Amino acid sequence: MQDLMPLAIVGNVNVDLILGPLADWPEHGTEVLVPELVWRVGGSAGHVAVACAELGTGALTVSTVGTDLAGEWLRQQFAPSTVDWIPVPQDTSITTAFHHPSTERSFITCLGHLATLSWDDLHPRVPHARVTLLAGAFLTPALRAQYPAVLSELTSRGSQVALDFGWPAWGFTPDVRAEVHHWLPEVSFLLINEIEALGLTNLPDLIAAVHQLADQIRPDGVVAVKLGAAGVLASQHGRVFRQPAPEVRVIDSVGAGDTWNAAFLHATLDGAHLDQALAYAVHIASNAISTMPRRFSPDPE
Repeated sequence: MQDLMPLAIVGNVNVDLILGPLADWPEHGTEVLVPELVWRVGGSAGHVAVACAELGTGALTVSTVGTDLAGEWLRQQFAPSTVDWIPVPQDTSITTAFHHPSTERSFITCLGHLATLSWDDLHPRVPHARVTLLAGAFLTPALRAQYPAVLSELTSRGSQVALDFGWPAWGFTPDVRAEVHHWLPEVSFLLINEIEALGLTNLPDLIAAVHQLADQIRPDGVVAVKLGAAGVLASQHGRVFRQPAPEVRVIDSVGAGDTWNAAFLHATLDGAHLDQALAYAVHIASNAISTMPRRFSPDPE
């Protein structure tokens, strides 16, 4: 049997332009000034790729990228061994993230190259992996339309699928719920946040939502719901796990959930039990959002 690499990452890799803090949106025709600007790797899959590279996970990301200046910059941010780029003659996707004094964030995205990202391009180059993460479904519309076939192929390869689909810009309509529920039987790790869990299930109670989702994924699978400052709630084999988060001074929370995903999968692939993986991931994510430059190491220098 072909040896499987630890982790393959497929999804939205783009550029983030982060501005703030922004207290109030400007009125039409006016301008406001903010003191901070950061230009860095973005997108759910991009954040995971950065964290995995820092943690030494042994992950390969496969993505298209535009042939413009933003795309050239994006390619330079990764070691060649960590990302397999497929250049396409399009603009590179850019997300502008505004962080607010409350530490909440708002995002504005131009899809660019992500609009046409498809399994047709990725399929020949996505490696056989123990786990394959599919991230940012609602920002990769062409790939999302192929998810049923992609999920089936990945599981037939012997890969466990981790899924973090993100928030649909138009909300969780009945059609969106039905679409995502159709994906879940092939999923081994459902890694979402609280509003996504409640939106997907249309339930007011988070525990009930977690149990419903756990019944829909693979029998040995894990549902993990990220709760921000409250930590994480997870379920496996009918058992519920809670992992609180330490109190930290938040400097930059953009990509916090994606960093959590990377650390959780890293620990899981390293053989950690679920409670250990949850604790490790909360620790890494808490460290990342409270350091500048961002630090992923579990042990402060």
